[in-house]
Amino acid sequence: MDRVLEANQLSEKLPPELGNLTQIQRLLLSSNNFIGELPVTLANLTTLKDFRIGDNQFSGKIPDFIQRWTSLEKLAIQGSGLSGPIPSEISLLESLTDLDLSFNNLTGPIPSTYESLRNVDRIYLTGNLLTGPVPAWTKKPV
Repeated sequence: MDRVLEANQLSEKLPPELGNLTQIQRLLLSSNNFIGELPVTLANLTTLKDFRIGDNQFSGKIPDFIQRWTSLEKLAIQGSGLSGPIPSEISLLESLTDLDLSFNNLTGPIPSTYESLRNVDRIYLTGNLLTGPVPAWTKKPV
């Protein structure tokens, strides 16, 4: 089951009822005008393989509940308006192949715990306010 609502003029906060779509595999909401924080009910979407919310105007941080999305292969939240540190919980997403956190207001260091992301082919962190050393896991051969 997929929900693709990209590239529209949808606005307001995401409805918490999205968390009731417990069998959904793709939730693509990029390029709209969504605002507010991501509803905590999204934690229920444990069958997600592809989650994209880029190019919106969300607020708050990347929620810790994404650690429950263990089937996730693609996570794209570029230009979404989120801020704060990159949660180390992303390292629990061992199926992840694509990670795009670019052009947000993310701060602090890149978590060193991401070395468990052995399947990641592409990672984009451009355009944030990240600090500290570049972790060794980012230097793996392409």
